Formats: sequence, C-alpha cells, structure tokens
Amino acid sequence: MPKITVGDIDINYQIQGTGEPLLLIMGLSFSLLDWGTQLPELLAQHYKVILFDNRDAGETSQSSCAYTLAQMAADAAGLLDALGESKAHVFGISMGGMIAQHFALNYPNKLNKLILGCTMAGGACSQPGAFSDLFNGNVLELLFMPEFIQQHQTELAAFLQTTMPFHSKGGGLIRQFSAMNSHDTCDLLSKITAPTLVITGDRDRVILPQNSDILTEKIPGAK
Repeated sequence: MPKITVGDIDINYQIQGTGEPLLLIMGLSFSLLDWGTQLPELLAQHYKVILFDNRDAGETSQSSCAYTLAQMAADAAGLLDALGESKAHVFGISMGGMIAQHFALNYPNKLNKLILGCTMAGGACSQPGAFSDLFNGNVLELLFMPEFIQQHQTELAAFLQTTMPFHSKGGGLIRQFSAMNSHDTCDLLSKITAPTLVITGDRDRVILPQNSDILTEKIPGAK
C-alpha cells in the first residue's frame, strides 16, 4: 500500500473506486484492514473510497509525542490535501467518529456529508460503555453478537489473524487512548453544519447506543 507524508508522519492509505471522495476513519487501535473487504467494495461501487491508518496504528508512523483527536482530524485533512482532494464525505466509526466530529468542526469547507457510526460526544453528556474491556476482554465478544460468532467462527478467526498484527500496541495504544479520553464536543456539536447521519448498533456494548441519540439531538438537522 502507498504512503504519503502529512506533517510529522507517513500515512498508509488505500483508494478504491471512483466518484465523490469518501474518507473512512477507523477507531481505536484498529487499522484500515479492520474495515474488512465487503464494505469498502460495496461503497467503491458508488464512491472513491479512501481508507487510511491513523497515527500509531497499522503501517502509518508512530507518533513522537502525545496528541489530541483534533490533531488526528488534522492528519485526515492533510491526507485529503496531499491526495489533491478539496472536499470529501467523511465516515468515522467509534474513535474515528470522534475524530470525524473534530474534522467537521475544524474543516467545514473540506466536508461534504458526515456519517458518525457507533460513536459519542465524550465529556459529561456521554454514557461510557465497555471501552476498557478492549484491553483485557475478548475482542470478538465486544464487536460481534454471540449468535454471529457462533455462525462465523472460522471466518472471524481468519479475520483476526490478518488484522491483529496491525493493531496499535504499547505506547501507541496508550497515546490513542489518552487522546480519545480527552474528547469532548458536548458544547460544540451545535456548530456542525454538514448534513449528518448517525448510525449505531442497538446492542453495542463498547459505545452504548444512547450516545447516538445524544449526537442526533445536538447536531442540527442530524438523522
């Protein structure tokens, strides 16, 4: 996969399809491989899909110091600039959805439409879930329902074998987690002007679905 220098890091990225740019921002620790193949391929039938690894994840550079999610949004905006894209739809999930909120607030002229998946505003208006269990629990049990795991054991084992070597580790994971812990857009969401779609799983244990209700209430016109 190609890499491109943005600020102080080299970002690993992948592009599929043609059409309006759609930037996908992944969550805590995970790399672009964790989007799987089916979703990007389906989206690439309609959009120019841009996948990338956040700093401290996948094959993007490790950061030399602590940072915020706003800085990670700056990485995403810088990637678009480096690719010659003036504007894009942005779809972020989990921590990636938090980064996408900062993107919407700080780079409104670069944003077409905003999609926030299984994420939250942080701060006092959010309801924490089982995030800490990502460090000491069974990742599959947090990401998938028991019946799905039972029906897809072989595929999920192969998926983890492919993706886990590229997950954040050590200092990189701590830096990402610290950035996410400082996230708070509770009093800023009313300033988001992009058309916004909020989606979640009604049985999500990591980021409780009530958080999506909060986002929808606070972002003007969100659905």
